[in-house]
Amino acid sequence: MKTKHLIAILLTGWLCSGIASAQAPDTLFISTSQVVHLRFASELKYVNLGSRDIIAKIVDGSKDFVAVKAREPFSSVTSMSCLESNGSMHTFFVAFREHPSRLDIDTRFPAAAVEAAEPDFSFSSQTSPGDSRTPPIAFEDVVKMKQELYHIGTRGYDIEVQCENIFVKDDVLFLLISVKNSSAVSYNLTAPRFSIESKRRTKRGLQYEKAAFPRNSYGLGVIQPDETGKLVFTFDKIALIRGQVFRVYFYENGGARNLTLTLNINDVNKAKRL
Repeated sequence: MKTKHLIAILLTGWLCSGIASAQAPDTLFISTSQVVHLRFASELKYVNLGSRDIIAKIVDGSKDFVAVKAREPFSSVTSMSCLESNGSMHTFFVAFREHPSRLDIDTRFPAAAVEAAEPDFSFSSQTSPGDSRTPPIAFEDVVKMKQELYHIGTRGYDIEVQCENIFVKDDVLFLLISVKNSSAVSYNLTAPRFSIESKRRTKRGLQYEKAAFPRNSYGLGVIQPDETGKLVFTFDKIALIRGQVFRVYFYENGGARNLTLTLNINDVNKAKRL
């Protein structure tokens, strides 16, 4: 409640000030356990943080992305400003929320200035849109699809991850992933990391790596013992070249049961079209 009052006061001050010739800043909610990624229309030239409570980094290999986290929980409202190479300046009010409902934000498209309410973080109803564009198929309909792929999966720690379906609709790539928890402990999923990488590793590491960011995410949350959760991710069209793979890194929030799912060039480039 205190945070909402502070945000309301800051927004009122902004709108009443003489410099409010542009749209009021968005409110960006961040946490210590989840990384929020922001996408911009051009390369970032400058990032300024209003407080040491915030950690931000321009993503290597994708200079139009910035990753943001909180060092520790904080009660005040601070700010963050980002300057693009095209001259556009973006200013955000930044507040702490342990489970932000938006983990991938695309500034190229309009979004609500303030998140309307605390998100329901249960597995079945959590939705984290990457931008304001409506996907061509409802997530609920994707989850109900019959499993068509059985060769893409990984397992460990009594957790089994399967990519059940990959398809393209209106140049949007959909991934339907199931996570089965056969352990005696709940599995709390944080936002996965997606990466286009070279298939082979050298002694110095990967020859090529580029982060990929979903447009929309659905289903992140807690998977209880003996339950199976369904995740849906959408991406702008992805095309791999020879020697590349698409990897999804799953991280347990507050734990070490981390898994990696690998999709090869045929899985991605030859995905069926609806």
